[in-house]
Amino acid sequence: MDCYWYISDSLRPWEAAVVGTLARALIREGVKLHSFCGGGTESLGIPGLLSWHSLNTTERALIVGTKGKLWHLWGTPPSWWKFIRLRSRTIHTLFENPAKDWKGHPTVLSATACSSGESYIPPAFEVKMNWSAEEGKESFEETGTPVFLLSGGSAEEFDVFAEGAAKASSTLRNFDESPDEGMKLLSSGNCILLLPRPSSSLALLSAFVALMGIPSVAVRSALMDEMLGKEGYVHLQSENPAEAAHALRSALGEGGRSASAFARRNVTDTFPPEKGARKLKTLYISLGGDQ
Repeated sequence: MDCYWYISDSLRPWEAAVVGTLARALIREGVKLHSFCGGGTESLGIPGLLSWHSLNTTERALIVGTKGKLWHLWGTPPSWWKFIRLRSRTIHTLFENPAKDWKGHPTVLSATACSSGESYIPPAFEVKMNWSAEEGKESFEETGTPVFLLSGGSAEEFDVFAEGAAKASSTLRNFDESPDEGMKLLSSGNCILLLPRPSSSLALLSAFVALMGIPSVAVRSALMDEMLGKEGYVHLQSENPAEAAHALRSALGEGGRSASAFARRNVTDTFPPEKGARKLKTLYISLGGDQ
């Protein structure tokens, strides 16, 4: 079975890690994968992956015009995707898609977010990620009180949680304002993820950091329950400073440690890479990818 992949540069690091893990598992399942990406290739770790920008004009035209009966698009489509759709069967995966703007058979990586007419692909996770160098990585105990890393919150929510973090003798940083610094902090391990409004993509991020021993604090949601398990994160009951401080103190102590351990078991048991790869292979066959 042959399949062509195009991986957009719109993917965030943890989203790219999911795609790379699925690709490697799919290759182990016997699928011949031809993959191209619009950004860097290193973080994906896919054998044979080529940068689209490294190809010359003739090579690109040949690929778009003649190669592949089945294509899978990950992320936002490139300008030439419409030509692929004229002659090939296509699959499209988006990590956040409130507008439902599909450019191929719709697939999602969350059963909770899967709507009628869409296909669910179980995500895949690996403990070791290529977000930054492993050298010099320190644990919470070696570096003092972890920092809280907020994502998906408003400016008003940041102020509330900053006050709560201060009451818990910690500090708060805004992941969304400085993603590169946030990724470095996650790689160091000296932080706790804070998600007042979990999304499909942020739930994937919480699953990845759980494998690194980093706990998450979030409002109770079906997305988080699916990824980490109901006991796999510290529940944020209210956003007032006193309640926030209580949840953050729990995350810094035994509550965070037990939730992180539960989440790690849930992720490894529920989402082995071969599970998602087999679902993808079945989907490809159903769409004629074995022809």
